[in-house]
Amino acid sequence: MVDNIKASQCLLCLARGRRHCLCPDCLRDLPWLGRACTGCALPLPETAADHRAGHDNDEDRCQDCRLNAPPWQSVSALFRYEFPVDRLISAFKYHGRLALADAFGSLLADQLPPSWRPDLLLPVPLHEHRLRQRGYHQTALLAGVMARRLGSASDWRGLRRLRDTAMQKTLDPQARLANLSEAFAWQGGTLAGRHVMLVDDVMTTGATLRTLTLPLLAAGAASVRIAVIARTLPP
Repeated sequence: MVDNIKASQCLLCLARGRRHCLCPDCLRDLPWLGRACTGCALPLPETAADHRAGHDNDEDRCQDCRLNAPPWQSVSALFRYEFPVDRLISAFKYHGRLALADAFGSLLADQLPPSWRPDLLLPVPLHEHRLRQRGYHQTALLAGVMARRLGSASDWRGLRRLRDTAMQKTLDPQARLANLSEAFAWQGGTLAGRHVMLVDDVMTTGATLRTLTLPLLAAGAASVRIAVIARTLPP
């Protein structure tokens, strides 16, 4: 690891003495997602009505998600996957900028309405081979920050990646689903009655999150929600 969990310098403008490694000005200028579908996190038209996350009704869903509801109950994303958020996520995921776990995890936790707060946070699992290569599990760090802030539990061992799959970003939607076939399993015992939240860095097609949600529901989870740093938008 090449970074501390805390940092006193903005990673974008290099101003010193800043909280969360991003200064207020740079944080404000990031590509915030705004109003989005609670089923797929794609943007919805802005309206004058109150559209804060947490309502879970048809007005908060796009037409596709009304017709074909995803297996999870809701999804929350902070940003559009655009510059400079894409660079920040890459720095966090591959280059040891671990101060971003505290920044992104705190922001994710703080934007959740009370009705969305989970009993248990689960990071999208990393295969042991990649964990050894990278030296840290970035989504487990995010889930840990969120759990401490929300007063929830977190578990990075129960949800297992059984095989080291090809990187999803290189594949088309159909290939993504095939790539994930039998790639994950829940090995943490019953989840009966528990409200679970999956934590990931980026949501693109939702194939990974869909594959992970189903075994959690099969293990008895009362609900599964999703929290991600950024949502990739269609071209």
